[in-house]
Amino acid sequence: MIKTIMPLIILSAFAACSVLTLQPANFAWPIESVLPVSDEGMVLEERYSIEFNAVTLFYEEFQDSSAYNGNSVRMIRDNGGYYYITAAKFKNVYVFRDEEGALVLHNKIFISEPGVEDPAFNQRAPYIELMDKDKKLNLTNEGVEGGNK
Repeated sequence: MIKTIMPLIILSAFAACSVLTLQPANFAWPIESVLPVSDEGMVLEERYSIEFNAVTLFYEEFQDSSAYNGNSVRMIRDNGGYYYITAAKFKNVYVFRDEEGALVLHNKIFISEPGVEDPAFNQRAPYIELMDKDKKLNLTNEGVEGGNK
């Protein structure tokens, strides 16, 4: 009896110490979302159940606390779960990771001076493609891959 109970106890102890992991997982959004910023500075994407305050993002980009007024953000999520956000006239793409009720900046990728005019994201795994007029860039959460095309 002890010989049959002991292996079960050992197996239970190992199972309790390990973290349940479901792999592989793909967090990518198939297409970008173009999201208006409300008068209060909030962005809401109901399809993917995400909401965040964009006031600080626009302040970071323009050093103007009212720059979000009348603007929209462009947002997409890659396979690894990183959120890429930019907007018209932004010089950067901001890469965020979700963490306990917040979007935390992972990377700020410089794109162009004076800023993008009409940005659009596409899912091009393993990259996020950023297009602006005739310019295309392949992005990862670490930066630009492969330069201009």
